[in-house]
Amino acid sequence: MPADNLIRLADADKVTPTTRLVATLIFASSSTRSPRSLAVARHSENGPLFAFDNVCPHSGGPLHLGDIEDSGDGDLCIVCPWHSWSFDLRSGATDGHPTLTMDTFVVKEIAGVVCLLLDDLESAELISTTLVQTKSSTLKNSSRPPLALVSSMEPAKTLVEAAVRVLNTGSPSEKVRLAFETEERWKTGTLTVAGNGPSPPDFPAREESAFVAPGKIKKIGKGGNEASRIAILHSLANVEIWAIDLAFDAIARFASYTPAGTTTPLPKAFFDDFVRIAAEEAKHFSLLVHRLEEMGSGFGKLPVHGSLWDSAMDTKDDLLQRLAIVNVVHEARGLDVNPQTIAKFEKAGDEESVRILNIIHNDEITHVAAGQRWFSWICDLKGIDRYSTFHDIVRARFRGRLKPPFNEADRLKAGVDPKYYMPLSIGDTTQ
Repeated sequence: MPADNLIRLADADKVTPTTRLVATLIFASSSTRSPRSLAVARHSENGPLFAFDNVCPHSGGPLHLGDIEDSGDGDLCIVCPWHSWSFDLRSGATDGHPTLTMDTFVVKEIAGVVCLLLDDLESAELISTTLVQTKSSTLKNSSRPPLALVSSMEPAKTLVEAAVRVLNTGSPSEKVRLAFETEERWKTGTLTVAGNGPSPPDFPAREESAFVAPGKIKKIGKGGNEASRIAILHSLANVEIWAIDLAFDAIARFASYTPAGTTTPLPKAFFDDFVRIAAEEAKHFSLLVHRLEEMGSGFGKLPVHGSLWDSAMDTKDDLLQRLAIVNVVHEARGLDVNPQTIAKFEKAGDEESVRILNIIHNDEITHVAAGQRWFSWICDLKGIDRYSTFHDIVRARFRGRLKPPFNEADRLKAGVDPKYYMPLSIGDTTQ
């Protein structure tokens, strides 16, 4: 089998009856290029490996947390922890519902490694892998409940509930998994918007981390050595984990938003955009963490700060302000600095990091575009000028002027023309 059609996932001895492997991949055949979550499990020590879609086809439950049971005829099935639907681990079939099947995949142990085997016409890119202990395992010396006990709760019924659940999840890997799951359930129509629901927290849940003030973060250098490049990637991963929360906070906090002076609610397309943005930020985080691990590091090995969330709290009462500051100021600033960061890694010959950073940059153009589009939509609905409104918000909610140089070409791709930012880059912005 060609190497391109064989994807190495993890050491085979890591997958045990109490430890499952969750792999996130992007398949070339996917028209949307959306990440897909697969689970790999085994029922007994040294028993056969099974790979299957991690999202239950019934209601989107996390199948990697389900029990493996004997169906009575010697075949094994996985039982979804949400509604106890069972699916054959080889065929994916479930009794009584011939049209409702779980996708299964071919995995083999080759030279001590779990390998995913793809069809000749298929290819895929591995985004991340995570080992997850099941609820039957024992987590010793742990101050928080096992992941399975958190994840196997009843499924969220609304997009707002799902968004708040992500915000209240401290584990980065579980936050990412929930982001992908929410996107999948939103696309398949098993979630409704429903503005009424739990309120988002003032501060998202976080695992214990070395939080410091932004000014106390050590300089990350220019990427000339591996330690500097690790610091840069770690800093970007921290941005991405906050960006997941920012997108879901916008969904939960403004689900019932109607622009002042109107009775028009946010259309479904708004939620389509922000669910997609959240899932892409989760993809970015996964790519960066995987790269950090390849370089012998990992997320959480360096101090982080939470200054991005200050903007969320500063704009928590007004979606127009949120879009202006988070999407059209902060994310657009990323478009300005990303090419410089990519150039540093190119100079160092770090081709894999360059590939990842280019993926992130191209996605971020669409994130800025979404923010600008909905900012303009609200302004048009209210009958106010978008440029002067943007200037007023930035002068009130952002300290200092917008600093050049600007990546005018990519800003323009996102619909952010110079009329937005040039008046704010010159002289005193407080007038």
